[in-house]
Order: sequence, then structure tokens, then C-alpha cells
Amino acid sequence: AHGVYNAELSNKDPNILQQERAEVERYCKHNAQIRQSAIADKTVPPKVKLSSVKPAGGRHPAVLMCSAYRFYPHGIKVSWMRNGEVVKTDVTSTEEMPNGD
Repeated sequence: AHGVYNAELSNKDPNILQQERAEVERYCKHNAQIRQSAIADKTVPPKVKLSSVKPAGGRHPAVLMCSAYRFYPHGIKVSWMRNGEVVKTDVTSTEEMPNGD
């Protein structure tokens, strides 16, 4: 209730609104640009694990599984290659699994 009261007082006073807008221009936008470039321009390559897995009741004695972890930004494309060519048959994939990291 106290916050609503203060917001109503501020929104009704054109001097306070003008002062707050000036602060956005003077302080917020400038610092947001600095912090954005310091954070968002960073990348972290994925940690990759390749393993041979025996599928339960599968038609193959073993399959290769590739897992990628701890990378940033979140988008990633994983491809299997054979002799320099992308393999498109007999390949399955899953969606990215959220882990909170």
C-alpha cells in the first residue's frame, strides 16, 4: 500500500517525472550499455562428452552418444561428420534439457 501511495504521488508530479526521465538518460542507459557489452558479448565453448552406449533392445550392439554441457550462449548445433561430410541418416537427437545452469 505504501508503494502504491508513493507511485501515485510521483506519477502526479510532473517535476518528479521529468527528474526520473533525466536519470534514465544520464545514468541508466549509459550504464546498461557498458554492462550489456561486458556480459552479453561473452561466449563459453561447450564441454563435450562422446560415449558408446548399448541401447536396450535396440537393433545395434552400441551407438555413439554426444553430449554438450556448460556452454553460453544457449543455442547450439551438433552434427555428426563422416569423412568431412555431415551424416544425416541413422542419427537421432533430443531437445536441450534444462538443468538450471
